[in-house]
Amino acid sequence: MRRAGHLFVTSLMLLAGGEARANELTVGATSFLSLASLSSTATRLTLDVAWHHTLGLGERPEGVRLTAGVRASTPGSAELPLEGYGRVELVARVGSWVPALGPEVGVSGFTHLDRYSESPVYPRGVLGVVQEHQGYVYAGLALAPLRFQLGRFTVSAAELQAATPLKDVGSAVRLQFGLLHLGGTL
Repeated sequence: MRRAGHLFVTSLMLLAGGEARANELTVGATSFLSLASLSSTATRLTLDVAWHHTLGLGERPEGVRLTAGVRASTPGSAELPLEGYGRVELVARVGSWVPALGPEVGVSGFTHLDRYSESPVYPRGVLGVVQEHQGYVYAGLALAPLRFQLGRFTVSAAELQAATPLKDVGSAVRLQFGLLHLGGTL
């Protein structure tokens, strides 16, 4: 397993045409919810811990950032109040401003639809049908427009993400807002 991970990172480095630049650890708070037909999950507030590995693109000091992270919430907030995710982001740098954009794939325990609106258009029991379309695996696009690097430290606010369950793509949309993330290079 360790060898496969090393091979993956080496392959990305060769594709990026650069060398490994930095490792970073971040901790932050994230809020998100999923919206489906006439139903939604409750808004979740989670603690987000992530490890980032930045690759250079040739002569560029940044280029591609690989992320592996975990989000957790309080017990009782979901059947399994935990999720893991991976992300590959393109990173730009303008002075201390370092925005990032890229796809995220994750496995989430926050998929139970808590809220439901009855409608005469839909028959009773439709919530169970809608719930069946919610899978544990999701994919989406993440954007960190207000990310700043100050020496060895990183501050990011107002991160945005839109995603959908992969079990039935488009059956729901997951909207996520990264409130504040603080990090430092290792």
